[in-house]
Amino acid sequence: MTDPTYTTFAAALAALSITGVTRAVTEPPRQVSTADLPLQFVRLPTGEESARTRDHPGGWLSITCELVIVLEPVQQGTQPVNYAATLAMMDAVSVALRATDLANSRNRWTIRGDWIYLGGETVYWAVVASVSNNHL
Repeated sequence: MTDPTYTTFAAALAALSITGVTRAVTEPPRQVSTADLPLQFVRLPTGEESARTRDHPGGWLSITCELVIVLEPVQQGTQPVNYAATLAMMDAVSVALRATDLANSRNRWTIRGDWIYLGGETVYWAVVASVSNNHL
């Protein structure tokens, strides 16, 4: 991926094909149906751009965006099964990221298992990958 914009970087993450994901949407959902789980979406990115100075050409946009995979409501299933499913999805996200243009020397990511709220008070097991193009 070459010099992305916020739009192209978020779109590239949203288009990522991850084994085990049932449905991918292009923006964070207000609520989800368990029939759509695991569900993939991308949160709005953040960015930073270095200053242009006499000694530093600057102008390189550094973008970070979170790819989220919602797995299962915390209150459903059993703790061991949900924990194992989260670990398996972390592996699947890692494999998918390594197999794309995002896996170049300027890009890096962190992947974590998490609990997130969607649709009010429902808490879900999730995998969150924070992906950055690291121009700075």
